[in-house]
Amino acid sequence: MRRLWGTTVLVALTVGVSGCDSGPSEQPTSTFAPEAGACHATASDDRSPEAYAPIPCSSKHEAETFLVGLIRGTDGAASAPPAADTEAMWRLHDACDSEAARFLGGEWRESRLAMRALTPSAARWKAGERWYRCDLVEMLALDRWVPNPRANSLRAALTADSPLRLTCFTEPEEDGDALVDLPPASCTGPHGTEFAGIWPAGPEVEELTEEVMEAGCRSTIAQYVGAPETALKGRLEVLAYVAEAEPEWLAGRLSAMCFLYSPNQPLDRSLKNAGRSALPAAR
Repeated sequence: MRRLWGTTVLVALTVGVSGCDSGPSEQPTSTFAPEAGACHATASDDRSPEAYAPIPCSSKHEAETFLVGLIRGTDGAASAPPAADTEAMWRLHDACDSEAARFLGGEWRESRLAMRALTPSAARWKAGERWYRCDLVEMLALDRWVPNPRANSLRAALTADSPLRLTCFTEPEEDGDALVDLPPASCTGPHGTEFAGIWPAGPEVEELTEEVMEAGCRSTIAQYVGAPETALKGRLEVLAYVAEAEPEWLAGRLSAMCFLYSPNQPLDRSLKNAGRSALPAAR
């Protein structure tokens, strides 16, 4: 197995909620709340009303808010915003995740998009704010994971053959365990690497070791190709690209991007559902 470590955020910035349709149980003293359908010049995590400066999505921007909801129930009655890695956090993550799929027309994890979720700061929470906000950010490239400003909405951006989808690439260039270059390529022309899907680690997985990722991504690649796992040996290598959590971008459920890599000969067609007969010759 070849392991690729990166700074890709595979899952949402998540701080949790309980419900999505009613307000806090206590009378708020602040009436501020962000708006869905607004875009933002930078993908900042500043959540104060003073820093809130939405712009039309036809203007150059880095982030787009596609969902805003209210926190209710026991989570809304808490004395502080829900902390990371709590049940409340997962409820918010799932709410953003479900709406993202509808909004985009596809799975954001399989694209050059990152999803962020923001809630009020501790100070604004004490002032009575109970909103949560879900944002999407287009990233420049898999090996250049920085915001890529755009000037139109991401609504339905993953329908059909979207250029945002992860597909085929040339041979990856690594520096140690770090991915430094992975140029995109046409799946109908010569290419060495192909995105096969996301492998979601089960709840029993506490750490993404090389062995765990290899087994998970090998299974994902076999399903993608439509061939038994044993048929991949000596023909395709497994590449896994995982997230490194940053303070502002809290990784959610453990997962890995899975890529197949053909070290023996370039591919001239996609191996998706191609079956065993389409695999390159074994070395």
